[in-house]
Amino acid sequence: MRFLIPDIEAFRARLRVLGASSEERYAFTDHYVRPTHWSWDARTHALRVREWQEPVRESELLLTRIEIVHAGGLTCKRSLLPDGKLRLHHGTVQECMRVCEILGFTRWLDVVKSQCGICDLPGLGKAIYEHVEGLGWASEVEVEGTDPAAALARIRDKLASLGVPAAAATDTPMAVLVAERLGLLPASTR
Repeated sequence: MRFLIPDIEAFRARLRVLGASSEERYAFTDHYVRPTHWSWDARTHALRVREWQEPVRESELLLTRIEIVHAGGLTCKRSLLPDGKLRLHHGTVQECMRVCEILGFTRWLDVVKSQCGICDLPGLGKAIYEHVEGLGWASEVEVEGTDPAAALARIRDKLASLGVPAAAATDTPMAVLVAERLGLLPASTR
C-alpha cells in the first residue's frame, strides 16, 4: 500500500519515535515502457529501466506483475513474481532500452525518485520515503505472506503505527499515479 506524505518532517519525526535505524539513501529514475503493437493494463503490469543515481550502479530492466487482492475491507496489490520484480537485464540505460525495443516496447513515462530513504523499524520491518517528481513525498508499506487476510491485517497495523489512516493508502502503482497526474491515463475508479 502506498500513501502520500503531506509533511515529510512530521513523518521523519514519527520514524524516529518508532526507533528507525540503519537509514540508507537512494535515488533513481524509472523509465517505463509499454507495448508498441498491443496493450496491457498499467495497473497490473510494468516494464521499466531503473537508472540509478544513488548509489551509482548499473541500470536494470525490471518486470513487475501484480494482482489486486481484497480482504477485510482493504484492497492491496500482491506481487506475482519472486521479490516483487524480475530483473531481466542489467547494463547501461541504452542497452536496457535496446532490449525493450527488441521485445516490442517503446518509452512511455519517467518516474523520478530523489531524496529517498529506507530504514528499519523495530517490530515493523522496513519503512521508506521518496520524493516523486510531480507528485510529492510518498511512502509504501509492504509485508510478506501468502494469506491475504493476514497480510492486510499486518499492513493495517503498520499504517496505524505510522499514523496513516487506511483510507489514505492506495494500491495504485506509482507509475499509474504519476501518469494520472500528468493526464496520460484516466484517474482510477477504485
